[in-house]
Amino acid sequence: MKDFKLKITAGKLKSRLLSFDKNNLIRPTKSYIRELIFNVVKINETTKCLDLFAGSGILSAEAYSRGASCIDLVEISPNICNIIKSEFEKLEIENYKIHNDKVDNYLSTNINRDYDLIFIDPPYKTSMLEDTLIKLQSLEYLSNADYLYFEQQKDVNNSRCVNLINNDFEVVKNLSIGDVSYTIAKKR
Repeated sequence: MKDFKLKITAGKLKSRLLSFDKNNLIRPTKSYIRELIFNVVKINETTKCLDLFAGSGILSAEAYSRGASCIDLVEISPNICNIIKSEFEKLEIENYKIHNDKVDNYLSTNINRDYDLIFIDPPYKTSMLEDTLIKLQSLEYLSNADYLYFEQQKDVNNSRCVNLINNDFEVVKNLSIGDVSYTIAKKR
């Protein structure tokens, strides 16, 4: 039974819902953080998004609702991939591809590296965020990106992650709410 509802905050799908089972181990980005992200990040009909560790897919749904033209979601759980597909079909979300794969493998094998906006929301208490940022940088995903958004557990010092992107990106927002830190960075 799907009993976890996520409301899209703006755009053509404003107030529409994505539904999930609370038993899935996902941590959807809170609605007020999504509003903050999309008040900073400018989306238009040419925006291409990459959603790593997609979880609920709510960040991609928000980007689509605001006009993003192309979205790639990467999620390791086949069950969650199926739920995202089902929910996106219900909402008639188009121009997306969901890749049931490990993020590291997807980044290494993906030919398209031209994304304007990259979301990174890995499991907490791991080195996956730092590892992913290093991989994105070494494989030149960051050379075309205009914006990065990432989340991590608050008690983890995120200065290393911010330092990894500091040469090419300016941190626009870096805040903590509860036990989560949220970072939005824009290409210099």
